[in-house]
Amino acid sequence: MRLEKHMPLRAALLATSLGCAALFAPGAQAAGPQAQTQYQQDVARCRSTPGIDVQACLREAGAAAQAARQDKLTQPSPQIEARNRSERCDSLPADQRQDCMTLMNDANARTQGSVQSGGMLRETTITIPAN
Repeated sequence: MRLEKHMPLRAALLATSLGCAALFAPGAQAAGPQAQTQYQQDVARCRSTPGIDVQACLREAGAAAQAARQDKLTQPSPQIEARNRSERCDSLPADQRQDCMTLMNDANARTQGSVQSGGMLRETTITIPAN
């Protein structure tokens, strides 16, 4: 008996989720093939990434698709990117801060991963002179 009471709620939640996804899809199609592909990748990532709030992720994917459709997605300016790099290093102890800044600004640093996959790993060589 108890299970029967929850089935309509589950069905309603499932229908709502699918309805939201369907609402975002036509808008993403209007933004062009690249935006549509990005939207589909975002939705797939939302559904396959363990430990995240899928509904919030789908809302973000829809918002990004809508922003792309309205041509409101922008790249940060070089000044904002520089400030972000600096802020990443600010929380480190003073003796590690300069090495962090070197790593963040080194164009030859080896980079693995992506923001989309959860993080970037940067690697560089810093020569420390002998005393």
